[in-house]
Amino acid sequence: MLELSQRLADELPGVQLGRDIEAIHRMRVASRRLATGLDVFKSCLPKKKSSFWRGEIRKVTSALGKARDLDIQIAHLTDLYGNKLEATYKPGYNRLLLRLKQSRSKAQKKVNKTIFKLNESQALDQMMLWLEKHLEPELLTETYPISVYHKAYQSIAAALEDFLMHSDFIASEADSDKLHAMRIAGKRLRYTMEIFAPIYANDLKPFIITMKDIQDTLGEFHDADVWVSWLPKFVDKEKLRIEDYFGNTGPLERLMPGIHHLMALNEQIRADAYQSFLMTWQTMADDNAWRILHDIIEPPPLPLEEEIKEVDSLSTTDELPVWIEVENTELPADDSAEEEDQTEEVLTVEELEITWDENPTQPQSDPASDEEEPDEARFIDLTDDFPTEE
Repeated sequence: MLELSQRLADELPGVQLGRDIEAIHRMRVASRRLATGLDVFKSCLPKKKSSFWRGEIRKVTSALGKARDLDIQIAHLTDLYGNKLEATYKPGYNRLLLRLKQSRSKAQKKVNKTIFKLNESQALDQMMLWLEKHLEPELLTETYPISVYHKAYQSIAAALEDFLMHSDFIASEADSDKLHAMRIAGKRLRYTMEIFAPIYANDLKPFIITMKDIQDTLGEFHDADVWVSWLPKFVDKEKLRIEDYFGNTGPLERLMPGIHHLMALNEQIRADAYQSFLMTWQTMADDNAWRILHDIIEPPPLPLEEEIKEVDSLSTTDELPVWIEVENTELPADDSAEEEDQTEEVLTVEELEITWDENPTQPQSDPASDEEEPDEARFIDLTDDFPTEE
């Protein structure tokens, strides 16, 4: 996280100039990774400060997102334009490039404003100082404690579950918004795996590479889908502009061949990317990849003192850890009443322990339970054999 913070800080000057599209890309990736780290380790960080840091970093990610999307669109058109584009298509491409560059100029203002506020808040400087203060290099050479494996398991398993929740929507490319959400969840899973990759040697590397492939393929699909959905809206807006300026829509006709060409091209890119994604997904399913990943990150059991600490830290709304949940698999279905009787018997004993301090009267045994459980060891009341004080 300290390295990511420094990487983000190093990109600030280049991003403010707005001339290097890769600076925007590198800073956005660093901000996403850093936000993931802040989420994963929020229990290890100062609560109020880390919440403030996460908020500021996410603002940066959001502001850079619009600029990055426009950079990709401009680069895409520029590449197509220079690749022996037919003359009839060029007017449409030129108009699109003009409008996109105008939008990019507006987006740069938002980027600079967000960076100014980031510097003014000193959130990045505060975070780096805190991380430097708590960095203990000598610990990096030691064996990872078991608690780190449990943190890795919790974080990766949660990110994996979130990613797989979107698998119901992959059957149709029409669910483009759901596929885009799946891509974002996939990024979070990949970044989380990269955080903990060192503790698993190279075991997570194949999954990280596969998630990068899925992310890139869904990225191509999303970029093409944006073009396909946005171009008709662009034509409508441009038609109004032309009519307002010229008094008629005649000049629009020169633009349409290029726009139609770009539309058809991106429809094909979207279809190809979707099929490529489905093939990768099916391969992962055939290889039982997600089950294997889950087995890899399965943590060793916590030492007893750590288990006790974990239980002590639970609030009343927390779910119990797996190791403390009651197993019911050995009970026959028709023995539920017996189980309830046993529970009530234990509670009665606990209540008696309290009652004996206040009232030395000997408690009455339950004849019904004696009849139901003749083979069980009976509770023997020895209070008469001890002095009242004890």
